[in-house]
Amino acid sequence: MTAGAEVRSAESRPGRNSSGRIVYLALTISAFFWGAGFSVSRFALRTVSPVEFLAGASFFAAVTQIMWTAIRGNWRDLKLPPRLLWAMLALGLLSQNVLNGLTYLGLASTTATNAALIYGFSPVLIGLLAAIFLHESFGGQKVLGAIVGFGGVALIITQGRFETVQIHGMLAGNLWVLAAASYWAAYAIFTRLITQRVTPQAFTFFILVPGALLPVAWVWVRENRFCLAGINLPTLLAMAFSGPCTATMGMNFWNWGLAHIEASRVGMFSYLEPVFAAAVAMIFLGERLTWPTIAGSALVFAGILLSTRSWGTQRQA
Repeated sequence: MTAGAEVRSAESRPGRNSSGRIVYLALTISAFFWGAGFSVSRFALRTVSPVEFLAGASFFAAVTQIMWTAIRGNWRDLKLPPRLLWAMLALGLLSQNVLNGLTYLGLASTTATNAALIYGFSPVLIGLLAAIFLHESFGGQKVLGAIVGFGGVALIITQGRFETVQIHGMLAGNLWVLAAASYWAAYAIFTRLITQRVTPQAFTFFILVPGALLPVAWVWVRENRFCLAGINLPTLLAMAFSGPCTATMGMNFWNWGLAHIEASRVGMFSYLEPVFAAAVAMIFLGERLTWPTIAGSALVFAGILLSTRSWGTQRQA
């Protein structure tokens, strides 16, 4: 059996083992947690540095993931062949830390608007990489869904003022953010490949638990304290939300989705993040609901619908 046949065979299993609606619901919940995480992080970063917040949230995520694994009794899933084990440990140490590091480097010399727009392009990158490496289709319907969804993201981020997007004199920062978005797209593809050999729960364990070591150790060495020491209660609560919800549950749901449906379809759910981020910001940060947010959200959901519905198959049925 060829590699492409193996992928197609793996993709045929979800229809028998789980409902597509449940997978889509799990991905939507994941996008909600990640979208809400923007507002939570924005609140917490008023009192702590990005590294301190990353360390605290990573610690909570690792503890929650260990408890989740213990409750489910999935310790056997962590026993991997040596080569695969070392690969997963290396990925766990680097994945989220590299992603955040590239993003922060970019934001040091470019605007948040540019960074958000570039990240909004990641589902298209995921679809293109999936077509190249996973032999997934990237036909007209997915292209249309990607264009519509990206249009909605752009409308929400710019609030209809597209002249706020500045690209002159910020090439280096834009390239760093593009590297981060490309890294995220490659991560989605790699997850799709490796979850054929590693269970989604084990994959998430190796991403979150070893990944917490570097930022926690960094705070310990640089400031000679545990990452949660000296943090006020509201910021601790923000870390506690980001760890279990944004990291543990979000990653588990997302990786489970990647194990069951095409990576290009999963990537389209990234468009929901700014929609949920805007909603949470309006409720908890007092931001107003504007017509670009409403129209952009409608376009985002339209893009998801176009990318996930199998219109031709339904008509034939």
